Amino acid sequence: MVKVRPAIVVGRTLEGRRGLVNIVPISMTAPARRRLWHVPISVAAMPPGWREKPGDRWAKCDMLTVVSLERLSLTASARRSGYRRFGQDQVDGRTMRDIRRAIAYMFELF
Repeated sequence: MVKVRPAIVVGRTLEGRRGLVNIVPISMTAPARRRLWHVPISVAAMPPGWREKPGDRWAKCDMLTVVSLERLSLTASARRSGYRRFGQDQVDGRTMRDIRRAIAYMFELF
């Protein structure tokens, strides 16, 4: 089964790893018990089509994974004048720091 879900790219493409990036999936299922590796994501940071859904969003930093850029797709807005706009939404700096801190905790880097 393939499930489409938003994700946050947390790593850049590195030499020797062309076409691969590290991502953290975003879930609308709240953790049973919040841990240091669960980071809340604001509705404003969600791509179009995901903002309208009610509920909290969580970056599940314990599920960090590597994927090919070919498996990712940009977000698309509603059609205007027959055209779709594709974008790359970004989380704010504080949320990104929290995500990086959670990843560092998961890998015992501090």
